Amino acid sequence: YTGDPKRYLPDPPIIFRLDEVSRIVVMAQKMCQSFVETPELFDDLPPEVRFVESALGIKGGTALRQFMLEEFCPRNNVDPVSLREGLRRLYQQMFNMQIDPYGEITMTLWNLCVASAVGTEEARDPYEEYIGNVRGTKFETNPGFFQTYTFDHDKNSLVRFLDSAKRIEKGTAGSAEDIQRQVSGEVSQLLGFNFGGKPDNVEPAKETKRYVVPEDRAIGRPHMMGWLELLGEDEELMGGAKNEKEKEEKFEADEWVEVEK
Repeated sequence: YTGDPKRYLPDPPIIFRLDEVSRIVVMAQKMCQSFVETPELFDDLPPEVRFVESALGIKGGTALRQFMLEEFCPRNNVDPVSLREGLRRLYQQMFNMQIDPYGEITMTLWNLCVASAVGTEEARDPYEEYIGNVRGTKFETNPGFFQTYTFDHDKNSLVRFLDSAKRIEKGTAGSAEDIQRQVSGEVSQLLGFNFGGKPDNVEPAKETKRYVVPEDRAIGRPHMMGWLELLGEDEELMGGAKNEKEKEEKFEADEWVEVEK
């Protein structure tokens, strides 16, 4: 995140300097603390919100659950099941908000949901063995396994361009000539023409080599199993048709007739 670009304007109308931001943060923290220390305001909030305020200062899942069961729930006359349900509801509400600036607090709420549910029936996710298993390749090890495979990609495709592109990192890129040579080579590979220089000598066509998928993307999957080649054109694009008559798409409106008045 690079900040608001308006800060580059002359006399920018935004606050971005460290000392200004620090003062605002301190004032906001004091305001929140004053709100928490005012019972007629803070006690009017839902129990799950008040629990978050206390839980954020507790380290460790065991201490968190002990505080919830022995102190917070009895003091606020709420049972643990209802409190955990309220936490999940609050998490879902924040999850529907924009990532910036609500992403961090949303993940904090999720961690509280997970930590507070340890040792209960709610901690069991019936879908975890289906969607959380990415290594099992048999029904016994992964009931939700779905076979996928990697594809060949054209030499000038974006996939090959991204595979071969080298990261230009600060201090390791080399001279300006090296950077220009690298960037122009990658662009010419992607777009198919020379970028910023004399035309390259035309070389005779070479035999296309088999595309080798990088291991971090292949993750052990088979290559070019050709399942789609087993389908005809109609089956692949439209789901297929058993005979010529079924290929004509029919609509209810085709059978409408004009009613005489």
